[in-house]
Amino acid sequence: MDISDPDRVVRLAVAEALARVADEDSLGLGEGDALENLGVALREVLRRALDDRVPLTTPEFVDLCRDLRLNRDSFDLLGHYLLTALLAQHVGPDALIRVGVLLGTVRRYLPAPRPPAHRNAGPAPRRRDVRADNSVVGRYQRPKLPEHLPNPPSWTCTGCGREWPCATKQSQLLAEFGGARASLAVYLGSCLVAAAEDLPTLPLPRARLRFLGWLPRARI
Repeated sequence: MDISDPDRVVRLAVAEALARVADEDSLGLGEGDALENLGVALREVLRRALDDRVPLTTPEFVDLCRDLRLNRDSFDLLGHYLLTALLAQHVGPDALIRVGVLLGTVRRYLPAPRPPAHRNAGPAPRRRDVRADNSVVGRYQRPKLPEHLPNPPSWTCTGCGREWPCATKQSQLLAEFGGARASLAVYLGSCLVAAAEDLPTLPLPRARLRFLGWLPRARI
């Protein structure tokens, strides 16, 4: 990735994202140490994401997000702010893809938002733990499922060989990003830009349909 001043990009992008968080109090963090700690952690993971020589590792950031009681919905909003700020810095599609992968990885380890409580509703039924009913579960290691990742410059799927995003990856992305959220659209848009550069013979209308046309429409 050709970013002349990555520290400046990180500083400006995180500052803009946190300014929106503080202005709207959209994450419920207030203006104390929580917001400052989030900024420090965001700058660190973003520096790693913008350096393609460094592996993406996020356990400390996941722990902080959990300590701040961020769920998947609130993290989606934070990711949207951050990706939008990065777009304004013109970091390029490769950087956006790495940041999108990082956000999707962290999101998987965060809790889902609690459903709204219904008045006069009884206690929720406990889910049956099938592991307790089957003593052989866990004795045998299950084969690892193929990862359906993009494979530039052909932009085929590493898991099934079909055009990426394949049907399986589409389902995974909807689960990882919580539906057709803004952060998912920004991530796929950055993939579209990169694929258009790698596949100059791919008609733009077909590329848009392939990368963005499958997203569920927002409900009105």
